[in-house]
Amino acid sequence: MMNDSDACDGLDQRIAAAIQINPRAGVAEVGRILGEHERTVARRVQRLLGTGAIRCTAEYDPLHSGLGHSVHLRLRTAMGCPENIPQGLAKHPDVLNVAAVSGGAGLLWCHLFVEGRPRLPSPLKGVPGLADATVLSAHITLRSFRTEAEWHAPVLTEEEEKRLRASLVQPLPGPARRYDLTPTDRRVADVLTRNARISLTDLGKELGFSTATAGRRVASLLERRVLRLRTVADPAVLGLPVKARVRLKIHPAGLETVGTALSRCPEVSFCAAATGRHNILADVCVEDETRLYGFVVDTLGALPHILDCDTEILTHVSGHGSAATDAP
Repeated sequence: MMNDSDACDGLDQRIAAAIQINPRAGVAEVGRILGEHERTVARRVQRLLGTGAIRCTAEYDPLHSGLGHSVHLRLRTAMGCPENIPQGLAKHPDVLNVAAVSGGAGLLWCHLFVEGRPRLPSPLKGVPGLADATVLSAHITLRSFRTEAEWHAPVLTEEEEKRLRASLVQPLPGPARRYDLTPTDRRVADVLTRNARISLTDLGKELGFSTATAGRRVASLLERRVLRLRTVADPAVLGLPVKARVRLKIHPAGLETVGTALSRCPEVSFCAAATGRHNILADVCVEDETRLYGFVVDTLGALPHILDCDTEILTHVSGHGSAATDAP
């Protein structure tokens, strides 16, 4: 996280957004596309990475890797929700991220990557402060409309976004199929999870490959949609400090329509159809509460098929996909 002394300006936001779109983009490429000097971009990227304002990682796609299931739990803790509880829970090997609900008197959202068929709340046993936690609802992801890996801050031009995507590894045509990972695949994924910006030369040296073999291994995982590269960014850098979880109850006939529409909204960083009474979950990142109100009234209010809506502002977001590296 950035400290108050770490200056953050519009160029930081643009660079962070560029690396969100293409986590492996080099500083020369980013500078050329954004119209900035390479050395300036290099200094900014080094500072953003060094302060933890951005972090480039990778995560398995549960639906395509076959390693497990993506599950969102809404919890109430008996001890309230001091900041140390989300941070402690985020260290659990099954947990991808945790967020407390602002003013929610012990309410938490916990995103899990669960091996096999989920048996809840057993994955949370042994977590300090959660011995008496109550699972209020559990939502198993059925279809992802937008993952956080696919979202970026809406601060770049359409042409800049297009040029950044031009060097991305493109998925193979046709519907993605489940792919059985090899031990070598998992070694490659583990390194990318720790640092998605590692050079192919360094990746090859670490794993005993040639640079060309390292490139082919990375491309294969991305083409098959088994692995997603992701840049996690501090909201202070993006200028979007207000994050909210929206739970929607949608008529079954409208799930695809609503999910697709939300996935196209620049404010929506995550959207998925899931099990449960509220069958669409979405996260919204905006500048302030006024913009959040506008999203609820203008965007959600204009969509058909919505039968119920619940909005919660999130705080103390902790953890960024570490569970993926611990999958067997």
